[in-house]
Amino acid sequence: MKMYLPPPGSKPARRSVLKRGLIGGALLALGGGGFLFTRKSVEVDPPGDGLLSFTAREFAIVTALSYRVIPHREGFPTVDAVQVARGCDRILTLVDETALTETKQLLMLLENALPNFLFGRRARTFSTMSSDDQDAVLTEWQTSRITLRRTGYTALRGLVMAAYFSSPATWPAIGYPGPLPGIHDPNAPVWKGGGVERPIGNGTFREPAPAVDGGTP
Repeated sequence: MKMYLPPPGSKPARRSVLKRGLIGGALLALGGGGFLFTRKSVEVDPPGDGLLSFTAREFAIVTALSYRVIPHREGFPTVDAVQVARGCDRILTLVDETALTETKQLLMLLENALPNFLFGRRARTFSTMSSDDQDAVLTEWQTSRITLRRTGYTALRGLVMAAYFSSPATWPAIGYPGPLPGIHDPNAPVWKGGGVERPIGNGTFREPAPAVDGGTP
């Protein structure tokens, strides 16, 4: 999801991108409550090395989502083989607190049986629906008149796709030879925005310092 970075010296806006507007705020709040929210999600075993960003329930929701976003194709590794949900969990360790919070809210909104019933007459959590119903819900999000649902769909789909195609296991299927030597620095400092100046590294542009006039004034 796109995050707004304020100009240097200004205070970051307290209103996040997804919460702008009464409907967006109400929907995100709904994602954390409602009597139908108490319906259980599908249980999924967490990765052997644990979770860093997700709860067990959020991990199960992302797992269900990844199966629908990336259906199996001949010649491509499966979602399970790539461990896409684990990859999403690791990606979110690199984002700022606002993006992490909003991603979790979106997952709970997608899962919550109450909005699923209100918008599509499906009184089930997303992870317990049939694959056809899950596809229908995602299509409703993608084409919704409500901005939050459309941008939320784009954000969640983008997260899943990033986790899948960032895995070297998928590169042969798309003919990608891998990054050139020297491009990736595993020890590069992590930058999460938030008004903090970006550290120097690959992809960082700095305005060149003005030339010093060595002549006589």
